[in-house]
Amino acid sequence: MRIQFSLSCQKGTIIPINYQSEISQWVFDVLSKAGSELATWVQQRGFDLSSRNYKLFTFSPLAIYPYEMDQVKQEFKLLGNQVKLSISIYLDPSFEQQLVHIFRQVPLALGTLEGRPAQFEVKHWQVMQPLQFKDTMQFKAVSPISITTVEEIKTANPYLLPDSENYDISFFTHAVRRMKAALQYKSLANLKMLDPSFPMHYRLMGQAKSRLIHLKPNPESISQLRGFVYEFEVSMPPAVMEFCYYAGFGEYPHLGFGYVDVK
Repeated sequence: MRIQFSLSCQKGTIIPINYQSEISQWVFDVLSKAGSELATWVQQRGFDLSSRNYKLFTFSPLAIYPYEMDQVKQEFKLLGNQVKLSISIYLDPSFEQQLVHIFRQVPLALGTLEGRPAQFEVKHWQVMQPLQFKDTMQFKAVSPISITTVEEIKTANPYLLPDSENYDISFFTHAVRRMKAALQYKSLANLKMLDPSFPMHYRLMGQAKSRLIHLKPNPESISQLRGFVYEFEVSMPPAVMEFCYYAGFGEYPHLGFGYVDVK
């Protein structure tokens, strides 16, 4: 499911250019306050909300306007009183209203206002209509997609460029691995979600732009991640397509990577 939020703030709030860690923390905080039914649903799939190992979500960049940007301090000064954010979660749609209710109760702690911690509160929201997934679809990366080599020995720079020769291998390998983990490593073929003979295909459309995101201290000890924003066409079984669309393409979607829109 996907939910678009309008978040209210005070004019003059200052937020860092790299704000992904705070939004990720907010989503984890909301999920940790979920009711028993959602917690049970997640546990039945091998995850635990309290330990924050349910990472099947991603989110868009903040839509900020108007603003002033300080390149030296690496921060935005908001000249309005509202920003927009879309959150995408691979979750049973029956939990939509419960999650919206919790998001409305838990403010997003982000940035400062006159030297004090600032908060953003949900003012409006819209649950987005589900898509009809097909074998082949075209997408536009709204947040960077991060793909690293699947080789056991990682290089100093493991990030693959979207036009690399073996990019498609890593692209599909990471997608299938994440989906298998989400389904307790059951056979996707036996679940009728993946036909081994299905000709999966990836095609880069246009030129990719690199993005380096710096992260706040986190349990995974990741200080920065590189990804690329680009448009692409992909052929996958519809069930895998749906998983990637809602849970995020590539690696580290829960840190603000892999959010796409249909082109």
